[in-house]
Amino acid sequence: MTHALSRAQLTRFLSVARKAALQGGQKALGYFRRKVRVLKKVDRSPVTRADREAEQVIRGILHKAFPSHQLCGEELGWDKGVQAEFKWWIDPVDGTRQFIRGIPFWGTLVALEYRGEVVAGVIHHPAIGLTLWAAKGLGCYANGVRARVSRIADLRDGTLTYGGIRLVPKSYRSKLTHLIAGCYDDRGFGDCFGQSLVIQGMVEAMLDPVVKPYDVAAVKICVEEAGGRFTDLSGRKTHYGGNALSSNGLTHSQVLKAIH
Repeated sequence: MTHALSRAQLTRFLSVARKAALQGGQKALGYFRRKVRVLKKVDRSPVTRADREAEQVIRGILHKAFPSHQLCGEELGWDKGVQAEFKWWIDPVDGTRQFIRGIPFWGTLVALEYRGEVVAGVIHHPAIGLTLWAAKGLGCYANGVRARVSRIADLRDGTLTYGGIRLVPKSYRSKLTHLIAGCYDDRGFGDCFGQSLVIQGMVEAMLDPVVKPYDVAAVKICVEEAGGRFTDLSGRKTHYGGNALSSNGLTHSQVLKAIH
């Protein structure tokens, strides 16, 4: 699917997205490694005051800048009664389990979808001082330095990371275990931090078995603009697949073939 947005439009969208992610992340960071009440959602995933307040900050910035756009966040859901060709995806604290245990590898995600295609996104890691951002055709940057995926072509020489073996469907699990055994190295960094490693060329591929669009919309544009490939586990180029595979592109088919 193509887009018809100018460079100036994309630059503005990205500027506001960065502002929203940075300020939302700063709000969440204020609760990090402090005593904060943890609640369980219907799906038993954790949520804290930090998640909700950070999302409110992000929504406020986006609504002010783009009042006609539609917003969807992990904690507060869709804007009621709004239908728009511009849709913002928000995950205020991606990696809440890490957050509540004091592990710094969590992030704040903001992404813009236009007519079904993600065209801008930000991955902000407040606790480690790392921010990645990208827009369609404008490249991907990590703290202002151009980010590029690795050029390792075979996982026998590379590293695979994944978002938790326990979440992998049983039909994939034995095949994934076999794939891991054949890699040069493997790591268990989940959520957006693992994706950021792919984007920066530090690992070759990341398999995430359970995701929502707000988990990976920003990831998708960053991976692609860094020269990599993003699909679901069926190989479809979508952030709506319910699972995700990010890679440097060269190892992508190797992973898909191994798990099917």
